[in-house]
Amino acid sequence: MSKDRVFVPECVLYACCGSKCKKHGGKQLYKSLKADVKSRHLKRVVQVIKTGCTDRCKHGPVLAVMPQNEWHLGVDELRGKQILDAAIENIKISRT
Repeated sequence: MSKDRVFVPECVLYACCGSKCKKHGGKQLYKSLKADVKSRHLKRVVQVIKTGCTDRCKHGPVLAVMPQNEWHLGVDELRGKQILDAAIENIKISRT
């Protein structure tokens, strides 16, 4: 089997990095979440993906959590960390 196996994370966080969200901290939110996932060795469980505009420009930065289909508006780095923690807790609960 190839080393480059495709993995499917249990949770995906989509951080909007469209122009308006980016101006309000969307790119920094993305970088912060990505670094947090990496430092906690969760790259195979949680994936952070930056997206283009989500058409919620007045409410950015936007963070979507899948597969829960949760949409969080006006997310700063602290709130992003709280959302990540909740997502990890949901994964732990679903595994039991």
